[in-house]
Amino acid sequence: MSDNLSIQFLKSASTVLKVLGHPARLKLIEFLETGEKSVGEIQRHLDLSQPVTSQHLRHMYSRGILKFRRDGTTYYYSIANEFIHKILNCISECQVKIETGEWELDLFDSATMEG
Repeated sequence: MSDNLSIQFLKSASTVLKVLGHPARLKLIEFLETGEKSVGEIQRHLDLSQPVTSQHLRHMYSRGILKFRRDGTTYYYSIANEFIHKILNCISECQVKIETGEWELDLFDSATMEG
């Protein structure tokens, strides 16, 4: 890794990672990988109440992670930029390496997290 990461970039990246630090939000991003979805589609996919779904969407929109368009009374959300796609791809690659045994990380052991 490079030593050239600016403090400003690290602050911005940290904000994005904090927002994505909720499992439902990561699942939402994964669902939007294939393109924009309506709030109703997102709600059904996440199996969350409409108010909770809307709260997640608003929070992610306010941080620049999502964008939306309105068609009548329906709102459609999509991923705002390629940076978010890259983060999800990285997470996915890590899962594959852990599942195949290429990586062994105690970080994902719940007993380690409790102590």
